[in-house]
Amino acid sequence: MTTRRSVLGLIAGLPLIAAGSRLAAQSSDPMTPLWQAWKDVHMTAEGRVVDAFQEDASHSESQGYGLLLAEAFGDREGFEQLLDWSLSNLAVRPDDALLSWRWQPAEGGRVTDSNNATDGDIFHAWALVRAAERFGEARYTELATAIANDIERLCIRPCPDDPDCTLLLPGVEGFEYEDGFIVNPAYTCPRAMTQIARATGVSALETVSADSVAMLARLTRESLPPDWVAVTSSGFAEPPEKSFDFGYEALRLPLYLVWSGLAGHPAVLHAAEAWQPFVNAETPQTPTIIDRTSGEIMETSPDTGYRAIAVLAACSRGDVSPGAMPAFTANQPYYPATLHLLALVAQREAQFSCYSL
Repeated sequence: MTTRRSVLGLIAGLPLIAAGSRLAAQSSDPMTPLWQAWKDVHMTAEGRVVDAFQEDASHSESQGYGLLLAEAFGDREGFEQLLDWSLSNLAVRPDDALLSWRWQPAEGGRVTDSNNATDGDIFHAWALVRAAERFGEARYTELATAIANDIERLCIRPCPDDPDCTLLLPGVEGFEYEDGFIVNPAYTCPRAMTQIARATGVSALETVSADSVAMLARLTRESLPPDWVAVTSSGFAEPPEKSFDFGYEALRLPLYLVWSGLAGHPAVLHAAEAWQPFVNAETPQTPTIIDRTSGEIMETSPDTGYRAIAVLAACSRGDVSPGAMPAFTANQPYYPATLHLLALVAQREAQFSCYSL
């Protein structure tokens, strides 16, 4: 049984890559051209990450992912461009340090939804914590601490069925209802939240991460993780007006969990099992939406970023040989391209290899 204590113990033992070793790798990093290709396609000169499939919108998630990748490849100029754009255009909420989640270029460019997305806040804070260490910039830690404090203040609640348990709200507004909360399991990245907590002193992030991982283990004991779930006083339920399938939200979980040293988590194991027939198949298609009840594959995609996560899940269990990771191409939509590059960073930092250049 996965408990908060067991999760904290696993993450505490995970080798967290120090800035010095990342810098040493950067000097001869064969993946640096992949990062440059990603920037050429998906990032403007001003530091805005563009989601072409979403009417050229930018999100706190996309900016957070970009910041994390810039730090991972030691690109301080790119990091500053991304951060400056985020601070100027998304960090505009008047009462907290969280980021508005969606910005669109229409009408000269403006925020079109000022609610936050907690995963975007987490990835901003994580990138800032890592960059503070790598680049020796104390200001980054100050920014990360402000975000972490407001996540604790506004986005962490007691579980409705257990006052000793906490859960993470996907945003400040719109996720609480009469009998409980609506939760997105893929908004939790244990490695990120642990490192943020330890760097900023906001220990509640490490606690809610461990609680979320344990909750996810109960939720996926016999099935794939869902995109969204209602957490009520009587247990889990299908969320109103949200996907309860394993889809584009939940497919990130194997990436986050493997990266965090939790490759044996049932969410990873069930996803690896569902994807296994496709990992070594000649077809370029990878399931991206699966009905959790019937196992029916409802949608597939040829984009290699989704295959990369499937291979990462399989490789972490030893189900594929090194070199099985598909070759990266930036010429896929923002989301799978970004997940692909993150998967390559994750497999390096989790210290196993499915990739060869």
